[in-house]
Amino acid sequence: MAYTIKNGILSHSANAVRQVRSPNTGGPFPQPPAIAVIHFTAGGSAASSANWFASKQNKNSSAHVVIDRDGTIIQCVPFDQVAWHAGKSTWRNLSGLNRYSIGIELANWGALQGGPGNWHNASGQKIENVFVGTHRNGNPDGSHKPIGWEAYPPAQFEAAVALVKALKAAAYPITEIVGHDDIAPVRKSDPGPAFNMARFREYALGGRDDNGANTAVIKSPGGLNLRAGPGTAHAVILLLADGTKVLPIGLNGSWLEVTVLDSAGNPTKTGWVHSHYVDLD
Repeated sequence: MAYTIKNGILSHSANAVRQVRSPNTGGPFPQPPAIAVIHFTAGGSAASSANWFASKQNKNSSAHVVIDRDGTIIQCVPFDQVAWHAGKSTWRNLSGLNRYSIGIELANWGALQGGPGNWHNASGQKIENVFVGTHRNGNPDGSHKPIGWEAYPPAQFEAAVALVKALKAAAYPITEIVGHDDIAPVRKSDPGPAFNMARFREYALGGRDDNGANTAVIKSPGGLNLRAGPGTAHAVILLLADGTKVLPIGLNGSWLEVTVLDSAGNPTKTGWVHSHYVDLD
């Protein structure tokens, strides 16, 4: 899946992807964006969301691209222009993520209604491709129980990975990938628990064509505390054994945010460890 970017426009096999331009932009980026923000549309097709971004009735939202369930990408804002996808948002020491990030919308209904065997969207349409889980920040209805979320098809996931790789190849310094629910955790729940963010970060940022795994190893004979935040004041989630494999996903001073990998290489818990005890080679 070969994508290239030139002058802010995405192309596939030398042909520009479908362009449905939104007028809702904030002009040129003050500096090349280093963050990609993943959203779900809470709607039907990618085309319907792209058309809404371009509509005269929509005065205050847009995104750089919308990716359909089959992996088709529609571009709405050039990558060298600010899109209005983040709203009020904060990440690390940044406020107002529109000015610092690329907005990637995935066609997806998000949280569903109903129950097992009858999960449906707000319009009553039955959804077959369902992930059942609890949002880490609490579900949109305020509950903390497992509910249905529309799952993300592999073709859509892979297209988003290919897009981030194309951005990096085009000299956009993407070093972090976050969800809307990371930068606006009270207001937003997208992309939600159905989106495997740790796996996505590994594939999109880890260089799958490199000869090696994008993992690290805990080096602490007595074990190492996995904490809820970057510092010893934060609660201990669990004790990691010496030799535990982890996936580094963030950095705050001398503290690494990592996702712990099980024996099969699958992501489990995410937290923070001191980098002194992590072998990154």
